[in-house]
Amino acid sequence: MTIHSLKIALTAAMTVTACLLLTAPTALAGEGAYKLEGAWVAKVIGFPGQWSYVLAADPSGKRASGHGSIDIGFDPVVFGCQLGESNAESPILISLKMTGPNTSVAYSVWYELTSADPASTEIAFIGEVRTETTFVAPGKGQSTHYFSFYLPSQDVDPADGFPDEGETPACSAPVPLYTLDTRLPAP
Repeated sequence: MTIHSLKIALTAAMTVTACLLLTAPTALAGEGAYKLEGAWVAKVIGFPGQWSYVLAADPSGKRASGHGSIDIGFDPVVFGCQLGESNAESPILISLKMTGPNTSVAYSVWYELTSADPASTEIAFIGEVRTETTFVAPGKGQSTHYFSFYLPSQDVDPADGFPDEGETPACSAPVPLYTLDTRLPAP
């Protein structure tokens, strides 16, 4: 084999290898490989409740951060919690990570506010949710949510917007909530 033929063979082999490396992630992202990304709606099973959220994934698609809103009827009174008067809520902030090929966990926090007027509002209570999700199909998940509620006085040191470590919730949901989560389909 001449040097010229060897160069051509090596160039062809490197080109094929590069193409395979570039297309492998797409080929592997088939069934069973779920990514945390996109716009989602979580519909509560068993009573009127719904929230929506948008996730932005890291490059791996295995970790994401999100932002969402409570869309339909959520009140801690549903869980027997009397925490103070609230008339508005902040957006939901979410952090998620994949724990398996079709499972994830999430931590969410939001704030119930005494007023929607930013000049005169105070935090009525802090809502915190720990979530476990199983993806059952592309764009479909079934989630279990564990709710806890904290008073503003439980965020003192360092007053960072999160309940202080070791604080016992002022109220916890006696049972988890279940949702069917659906990703907004692409146009």
